[in-house]
Amino acid sequence: MLNGFTQRLEQLYERSEDFLGRSWPVWVAAILFYVASSWILLTKVRFPEPLYFIVFVMAVAIIALTVFRIEWALLGLCAMIAFTRPGVSLGVDDAFHISGFNVALLGVWFVYMVRYASDRAFAAKGPLVRTTALDRVVFVYLLLVTLAMVVGLTKNTGGFALGRILLYWKEQVLYFAWFYLVVTFLREPRDLRRFATTFALAGLLVAAIGLFQRFGGAVEAVTATEDQLEAGVIGGRSEGTSFLGLGHPNFLGAFLIMSLPTWFFMVDHLKKWYQRILADAGILLGLLALLFTYSRSAWIGVVGGIGLLGLSDRRALRRIFVFLILFAIVSQGLSLAYSGRGVVELISMRFEQLNRSNYSARPAIFRSALDLIAAHPFIGVGPSAFPWHADHSMVGGRYLSQGHNLLLTLAAENGIPATIAYVLLLGMILRMALHNLRVLARYQGYGFIAQGTYAGLLAILTQTLFVHLFYHRNVGYALYALLAIIVSLDRMVREGQFGPEAAGALTAPDSTWKGES
Repeated sequence: MLNGFTQRLEQLYERSEDFLGRSWPVWVAAILFYVASSWILLTKVRFPEPLYFIVFVMAVAIIALTVFRIEWALLGLCAMIAFTRPGVSLGVDDAFHISGFNVALLGVWFVYMVRYASDRAFAAKGPLVRTTALDRVVFVYLLLVTLAMVVGLTKNTGGFALGRILLYWKEQVLYFAWFYLVVTFLREPRDLRRFATTFALAGLLVAAIGLFQRFGGAVEAVTATEDQLEAGVIGGRSEGTSFLGLGHPNFLGAFLIMSLPTWFFMVDHLKKWYQRILADAGILLGLLALLFTYSRSAWIGVVGGIGLLGLSDRRALRRIFVFLILFAIVSQGLSLAYSGRGVVELISMRFEQLNRSNYSARPAIFRSALDLIAAHPFIGVGPSAFPWHADHSMVGGRYLSQGHNLLLTLAAENGIPATIAYVLLLGMILRMALHNLRVLARYQGYGFIAQGTYAGLLAILTQTLFVHLFYHRNVGYALYALLAIIVSLDRMVREGQFGPEAAGALTAPDSTWKGES
């Protein structure tokens, strides 16, 4: 058995693109040092709960994959996006949080940089960090956010407020650390396709967890009475939704509307009938989970993202129409079985809440954000400091930590200049997504990436009109994975990696896709 295991390791080594080289003791020691130091730090503060221990083991496994091939570590991080929340909290009232995903991401960067510095053959394969057309805007945005963080530390007193401000700033920096890691190592179309498919699979994992949570441990999510709807207690929306550390259902909604379009358009690119059936089942599972998050903004986003794109493509429109019939039948049956109400009634009750519930008082919250912007236009009140300065941080007796609009909250907390930089950043990426769609929409094996990411970006931008996305910090890593896919695909298109046929014949064959899912 030992000999067989040794042979397997040797085969893994031989297949690896990144050969270990003579300098392996240096960066293997770096891995051990990083894992040991992070483990000692975290356990010294508080011994982690069983869930976090599992996530920490996942993080260590991902860091170890960097030894053989960093693309494998990227796939591991992508699959782990669903578990970006579990971790330990430090400081006053546990204001500063360190997650297993943070440990894994920083660990991969740490090992990679040590390997890059100690292995010349490895370093010769490419730059330490790949440059993009977004670099200047990213630099300006992070500089302005850092300035807002420094000023915010002087405007807000108390250990909890300081911890939250530093937490928000830390997450913003790590979002771009994750983004540039992905952009740097998605070198070829095949790497990109694997990463995009893994991202979609992670969305299915989130869908399965969220759906079975509501049908299992939180059945009240679909049996909420009208009084509960009016009071904002939407059967598990605010409590009991941390199964496997996923947190608030808005996280489920945001993640699903980013990843579901990839699955939706992937079906037309699969060659085998059983792959199509599995993909359709996955889409159905995801849409059902999205339905029972009761997130109105997510519903609007996915309809806008997939529906509007379908209007421009007759084949996609036919597929949407047929799938809606199937979804209506299945969702109606589940709704009647678990709540005694039909789907239409449940959805209408959720939207009727807008007229009755103080919890949905978006106009008042938006006015508070606009007042803060007028009072602090250039620097803001500090990252994550909205609830300590807004007039309507308490609405309907419930504590609100955000302005329920991404851009309004960014402007209130970080200032108008930082918000302009972020809008410019998103605009540039949206333009790239549209270019990808125009060139590769029907390109077999890769067109679904262009379609899915464009629809997902439209959907998430729609949702940000009603919710501050980065308040649910784990959503950010999913968003920046989506943005990295779009930017990498645009670069590959402009470099001609899809061949000259991509610019004209949109039905160019791709034999490498056959048999893959």
